Amino acid sequence: MTTDLTMQQSTELTLAKQEAQILRLQLQNLQAQKVSRLEDSLFSPALFEHYEKVAQKLSRSGMIPKSYQGKPEDIFVAMAMGYQLGFPVEQSLQDIAVINGRPCLWGDGLLSLALNHPDCDAIDEEPIYNGQVVTGYVCTVKRKGHASHSKTFTIQDAQKANLLGKAGPWTNYLERMLQLRARAFAIRDKFSDALRGLKCAEVEQDNETIIEGEIILDKDKTHVEKLKKLLQPNIPTDIKEPYSAPLKVHKTGSDDKLADEEQIKQIIGLMEVKEFSDERIKKALDYYKVETLSELTEAQAVLFLLKLEKS
Repeated sequence: MTTDLTMQQSTELTLAKQEAQILRLQLQNLQAQKVSRLEDSLFSPALFEHYEKVAQKLSRSGMIPKSYQGKPEDIFVAMAMGYQLGFPVEQSLQDIAVINGRPCLWGDGLLSLALNHPDCDAIDEEPIYNGQVVTGYVCTVKRKGHASHSKTFTIQDAQKANLLGKAGPWTNYLERMLQLRARAFAIRDKFSDALRGLKCAEVEQDNETIIEGEIILDKDKTHVEKLKKLLQPNIPTDIKEPYSAPLKVHKTGSDDKLADEEQIKQIIGLMEVKEFSDERIKKALDYYKVETLSELTEAQAVLFLLKLEKS
């Protein structure tokens, strides 16, 4: 009886030691994987310093996209993300954009990444016609082991998303933008693992709003004086109280005609009412690629007023 009890205790001790050893090996393996992942990135001790210097150098170049000039931190993030995707530095800067603080892939880079995936059988993009007019696009993604997956984006979809009539590519290159939307949705659905969380830059640019950031709660502060500095001398700057008169926003506007005095006054008034901080004012001007409000076109002013009203 005593012998059997001793043997049982010995067996239990042996099993406990084996389980402890297995646990130690699992922890060691997990730690090794973490170290391996760190080493295989631009954030590794072996690579970080070199690529940080590269980013500093590139930020002073005039041969890189304008959005990266003078921004070594954004360049480093783009290079690090591109490294994980298998992109060389040059392609990373061309295909990866930082939109609203997040790295994104331009549509052509998105397509390239998916097509080069070993599980990709085909990606077909076809226009949808109404007579001779393209009214949408359908993108079909075929991945090995998966059923074919299609996404469609039409003019009706663009209208629902308030994209039609926007100054820029949605006015000048409507067919191309419909194609990119269908592509982005289809590829994100079937190759999310390959994208590593990256979204389509063209889509994110459309989704980006200029009404962001924290609202200043101190109502005693006013930005009227700062807003005045944004105007050219020929625009009246005698606004002393928050603008509260009913707005008369036109539904359409011209890209060839500058905003009129009434539109500028309405914009200033609404920015004051909504207590725009300096940062939000700068974001708004950068969004429309102007230095002062008086440089806005009529179409831009209409869009700006609509966004301000919705905020």
